[in-house]
Amino acid sequence: MLNKRGISPLIATVLIIGFTISLAAVIISWGQTFTRQIQQETETSSNEQIACATEVVFDINNACKIMGSPNGEVKVIVKNDGSRKIDKFLVRSYRAADNVVQNELTFNDDGIPAFGIEPQTYIPAYTSGTGPTKLVELIPVVTIEGKQVTCSLNIKRYGQVDGPGLLDC
Repeated sequence: MLNKRGISPLIATVLIIGFTISLAAVIISWGQTFTRQIQQETETSSNEQIACATEVVFDINNACKIMGSPNGEVKVIVKNDGSRKIDKFLVRSYRAADNVVQNELTFNDDGIPAFGIEPQTYIPAYTSGTGPTKLVELIPVVTIEGKQVTCSLNIKRYGQVDGPGLLDC
């Protein structure tokens, strides 16, 4: 006769409780790390959005196409009224609502300084494509806490898509 014996109910209960506690510890540890990471990302994103909303203030005084330019270069006069230096712009040139060219407008010096007294003239060397540029959009890019941030809610426009196009300089 074989003597079959199972795990006693007391040992089984101790094992189940131990497994449950171990599993709970793993989930709590993961949850704390996940929550901390989400909190840091949210804080960083909030700081960037606040800086873009309050410290990046600029205006386009004028935009015109350079007469005789074979590449369709556009001269843009921008004034920075904010407290943060603008490093560069993303530029969108519209020929029509469905004909848009996007380029990057970088500067030879260290960007547009904050609190500009006089408007600064910058000439983006980008090909605007065929047809007249009717509307220019500028989206500022600034450095916040060592990271380049595109302030996508700070778009400034000059011209009209349904208008005749930018005038010659």
